[in-house]
Amino acid sequence: MLEKIKEEILKANKIVLVGHVRPDGDCIGACVAFKYMIEKMDATKQVKVCINDELPKYLEKLDYLPKIYDKVNDEIDLLISLDVANIERVAIDTESISKAKKTIAIDHHISNKKYFDINYVVDISSASELIYRFLDVFNITLDKKIATYMYLGIINDTGNFKHNNVTDKTFLVASKLAESGINMNKIYQVLFSKTRKKASLFSKSIVNGVYDESLKFMYFFLPKDSEYTKDDTDGVSEYMLTIDDVDVSLFLQEESDNTIKGSFRSKGPDVNMIASKFNGGGHILASGFKTDKKLEEIIEVTKRLLK
Repeated sequence: MLEKIKEEILKANKIVLVGHVRPDGDCIGACVAFKYMIEKMDATKQVKVCINDELPKYLEKLDYLPKIYDKVNDEIDLLISLDVANIERVAIDTESISKAKKTIAIDHHISNKKYFDINYVVDISSASELIYRFLDVFNITLDKKIATYMYLGIINDTGNFKHNNVTDKTFLVASKLAESGINMNKIYQVLFSKTRKKASLFSKSIVNGVYDESLKFMYFFLPKDSEYTKDDTDGVSEYMLTIDDVDVSLFLQEESDNTIKGSFRSKGPDVNMIASKFNGGGHILASGFKTDKKLEEIIEVTKRLLK
């Protein structure tokens, strides 16, 4: 499969790499690292990263950040999605998808719908760990640019190596990235540091969160007229799960169009199965969704499935 993807890349001239809506560190890390990997393999390739959604503000503090486009007007020989489980979450307009001559999905979500021409899906910690496998296939070596963004993606999706999606191979990859000379502490601080406003929201999620003792389930709902930005809300569900008596956390945020976005985290129960009931998905212990269902119905369905 890796050789087949390399073959398609070598045949293409204009290549677009796209992540998912509400991009996180793994989405951006995988896209940027893969761009630099392709260009290192063949400097004649025209490779753009396109994410048509709000980008995390912390990106401004990272070194080697290329221009990230919100749309692509020219023709596309090859469109590659990274870290995207289904076509509804691809952060590019449908016209660009339809006019791409060839499409490839590279992903690590078990819920992946295999929506493109070629689909390389492996259950692994992160898309950024997955693309490490292409280094040998591309016959290139690591450099600080590539390693910086791979490391960003890996620590994002592993919670800085504390989630149970971490394996011995994850640590092996991370050690190779460290050997390239990246500033691991800076990347950690950029990704995980909180503003006072964000810290106050995290505190509210615990103080005002609704807890079901019998299910060890906690949820917190944020209405659309709140003062908090996307950057502020990133990581709330993970934080709620740090509470000793919480086995499943759910952070819910109302959008301007009255839909609700949900983010599940779990210490054991399969939240991917629950998210799928709202046309979402991801991993067994970490999944998300967007739905037009009401808050009460979301909670009722979640509790019923947790029993």
